[in-house]
Amino acid sequence: MPVTPIHLLHHPAHSSQDVDRVCFAIARAGSGAQLRIDLSGDISSLALPDGSGGARRDELWQHTCFELFLRPDGADAYYEFNFAPNGDWAAYAFSAYRKDGRDLDSPAPIIRTEKTLETLSVFVHLPELPMREAARLGPSAVIESKTGGLSYWALHQPTDKPDFHAAENFKIKLD
Repeated sequence: MPVTPIHLLHHPAHSSQDVDRVCFAIARAGSGAQLRIDLSGDISSLALPDGSGGARRDELWQHTCFELFLRPDGADAYYEFNFAPNGDWAAYAFSAYRKDGRDLDSPAPIIRTEKTLETLSVFVHLPELPMREAARLGPSAVIESKTGGLSYWALHQPTDKPDFHAAENFKIKLD
């Protein structure tokens, strides 16, 4: 994992009083990758999914979840992975910006979560990435408070509405 975590920015129209920061780190691991997402703030005020999870589910982004977007260098096509703190997950493939979205045939990630009153750390092992070549990636997060508010976190917030699929978010090089 990188020594220096990558800090995500909250969307100004959807800020959170409960979350101080969201950090992300990634490293290749064989044909897959290891991710770590650290969130700090008042964790007891967050709505976190119940249960032991581990199931593939759509629409995780409507609640607290962490996302990873991957685009092979020079390609229009890209991939989206969603990870809930309880272990639920999803994976999608797109042919271009929000075009032809479909489920990605992908092995289930291994997701482990550690929580204190002030931190939530999510560790994800992706056994296999959908591509071997160098890629650009964009980490992001949706954080739900117990009062129902959502905050949106990404590398870049280019428009007045959160848009994690925007090309400006694919900033990190993964070799």
